Amino acid sequence: MTAVQVQQPIVESAAASASMGLELTLGQCTVVQCNYAHGRQFVDSILGEPLHQGYNVQYKGTTLHMQRTELKHRAGFCLLDDGVYSYMKVYDFLSFWARLYNAGKPVDELLKAVGLEDKAKVRLSRLSMSEKRRLSFARSIVHDPELVVWEDPEQNLDLEGCIIVRKLIASLIDQGKTVLVTCSTMEQAISLSEHVYRLTENGFHRFLTQEEAEPAEQAAPLDAADILDIEEPTAEQPETAMPKLEKLMVKADDKYVFLDPSDIYYVESNDGLSHIHSGAGEFAVTWTLTEMESRLSRQQFYRCHRSYLVNLQHAAELIVWSRNSYSLVIGDGKKSKIPMSKAKFEELKAIVGSQT
Repeated sequence: MTAVQVQQPIVESAAASASMGLELTLGQCTVVQCNYAHGRQFVDSILGEPLHQGYNVQYKGTTLHMQRTELKHRAGFCLLDDGVYSYMKVYDFLSFWARLYNAGKPVDELLKAVGLEDKAKVRLSRLSMSEKRRLSFARSIVHDPELVVWEDPEQNLDLEGCIIVRKLIASLIDQGKTVLVTCSTMEQAISLSEHVYRLTENGFHRFLTQEEAEPAEQAAPLDAADILDIEEPTAEQPETAMPKLEKLMVKADDKYVFLDPSDIYYVESNDGLSHIHSGAGEFAVTWTLTEMESRLSRQQFYRCHRSYLVNLQHAAELIVWSRNSYSLVIGDGKKSKIPMSKAKFEELKAIVGSQT
């Protein structure tokens, strides 16, 4: 059942004509990947801020404005810049909000859900940034809302906090809540949910994830000028033949860059291009991910997701978010987290070997 419908502003451009509205259903988490400015404008529209009413938001057929008391009690929000009363203790803080909403949800239960039951008597000023954010999540659902909206929930969270918030989202879905999340990276978005949209100045665009039907990619012939690939000499070739040299030759501004595959961290498919993330920088090429996979087959690259090809030499960790959700952590300095499904996890274990 559709709980929320979002109609975006009318933008007269070719790119905008391919965009769509947004529908949120009960018992589902929908993730909107966007930059901070677009995400905040979108959330402010839902909140009914007068300067940001670019989106028409309908909640069960009624225009959603948070100034309306009956809707305010049916929706819960957690924003990045939400403040806390530093002088209060954790338990007292949640109890205050529970009384404000005349809520019946037990405070002890909420503290346990966000992993703060042992911090109940601690002042908020002594909490870490991650713990304060987890407390804000608890505050946003203290009144047991039907619609939950969180802005970039893993921002300012440590690993423990990320695991807790993902379990909390799963719990909200099981309760039949409608969950809307914004986030800044596509890696994070598709690891949080299979219902993912990108939001740009041209509106919403659906992102197809691994669990959905994937049409076969039509691999276009590669231009010989784009790949420098000199094979090892065969038995028929003279021994003086040039030794094997395999590199990717990619265009960057007004020059070409030769990339050693071993220096590539991962390749991401987005907006019809393959984005190569390497120690030399990021490069966008027109090859499909299937073409990239074919060219790099002799290297230790693995297709962990329909939109990602990773160099296993740079895989540092594997995070288990839940029974069906995993992320590969890449040793690229930023510790990029690449999403992976349970099926791919089992496949990877067979490739690299595992104790379990």
